[in-house]
Amino acid sequence: MRTLSLVLRRATLVLTTIFAVGGLLFALGYAFDDPGGWAAVLMALGVVVPTAALTLLAVFRRRLAGRVLAVAVALFAAWGVVNFVVDLVEAPDVPVLTLMLALPLAVVGLTYPLRAGGLLLAVAAVPFLSVLVRLLREPGAEGPGLGALLGGSSGAVVAPLVGLAALLLLAAAVDRREPGAGTRRTQPDPPRTVPPRGWSG
Repeated sequence: MRTLSLVLRRATLVLTTIFAVGGLLFALGYAFDDPGGWAAVLMALGVVVPTAALTLLAVFRRRLAGRVLAVAVALFAAWGVVNFVVDLVEAPDVPVLTLMLALPLAVVGLTYPLRAGGLLLAVAAVPFLSVLVRLLREPGAEGPGLGALLGGSSGAVVAPLVGLAALLLLAAAVDRREPGAGTRRTQPDPPRTVPPRGWSG
C-alpha cells in the first residue's frame, strides 16, 4: 500500500511538471510574439521567478511551503472573484497563475498529499468558475457554448488539474487505510538491565 501511495505521488509530480512547464512555455511563446521585446522578457521573469521560488521552497521546506501556498491559493481565489466582476487591465491570466501554483503544489504532495490535493482542487475551481461566469454573461445562441469555453485556455487547465488532484487524494486515502501510515516508525528502546542488589562494579 505504501508503494502504491508513493507511485501515485511521484506520478502526479511528473505529470504536473510536464503539464505546467509545457503550458507556461506555450503561454510565454505567445508573449514573445505579442507584445514581444522587453515587455515579454518582464512577463517571463514575472512567471518564472515566482514559480521557481515556490517550487524550491516546496523542495527544501515542504511544511512551510504548504502554508505559503495555502495563502497564495486564497489570494488567487480572491483575485479571481474580483476579476469575475471587474475586468482588470493587464492582469495576469488565470490559466497562467493556475499553472504557476500547480507545480509547487505537486512537490508538496510528495509529503502532504491530502493538503496538496485539496489546494489543487481549489486552484482548478478558479478557471472553472471563470468559464461558468462567461457562460452566464453571454447566454443564448450568440454567446460561446460550453464546449467552446472548456476548450479555451481557462477550460483547458480544469480537467487535467482535477485529475491530478484526484491522484493526490487517492494517495492520501491509501495512506489512511494503512495502520500507522504517516507516522515515523522508530526502533524501541532496548530493555534496561537492572543489576542485582548488592552488586557493585
